[in-house]
Amino acid sequence: MKFLKFAAAAAVTALAFSNPANAALLLGSTGSSLNTVTNYSQAGLVSFDLELLDFSGARLNFVLEEADLAGPLSLNAIIMNLRGLSMPNFNFDLQGIAFAGAGSVTAGFGTIGSVSHTASNANIAFAQGETTDFYFGNPLELNGYSNWLLDTTGMRAGDTFSITAQVPEPSTLALLLPMLGMAGFMAKRRRKQG
Repeated sequence: MKFLKFAAAAAVTALAFSNPANAALLLGSTGSSLNTVTNYSQAGLVSFDLELLDFSGARLNFVLEEADLAGPLSLNAIIMNLRGLSMPNFNFDLQGIAFAGAGSVTAGFGTIGSVSHTASNANIAFAQGETTDFYFGNPLELNGYSNWLLDTTGMRAGDTFSITAQVPEPSTLALLLPMLGMAGFMAKRRRKQG
């Protein structure tokens, strides 16, 4: 009987040491059920793939663990456009944490027009719209590219934060401008005919 208890304790200990410490645990995601999130996060790194069939995106909720607090937390992601429609822009919005530094953004087949960021937002504009995928940070661990950094200063293990990743909706003005232009063109054409 003592041998069985010893063997069970040894097995539990071996399992504890064989599994690396998880960190920046993904608590879950919300958003369209058509989108799929695959989490690759590990100690000191938030990493995920987001497969988009619905451009409304996803909100990913994380909890920090002790291993994430040693310095800035790295962030990378692969965003896959499974719709095949052009994505003119893409946003990453942070809640509960802030960017500490910008990293690389690489288009799969298109061209990056511009990348801008504030403490709580990163916006990627594509020169002609991205129809496939893009890399935020360095998820493929290639030379010459870098991850984005998240500031964990003042945070503790157990604190939560969220990343909302989505194609931003065009503003009402952007939707109205083409219609106003067409109305002006039609009015001008009527004046010429009359």
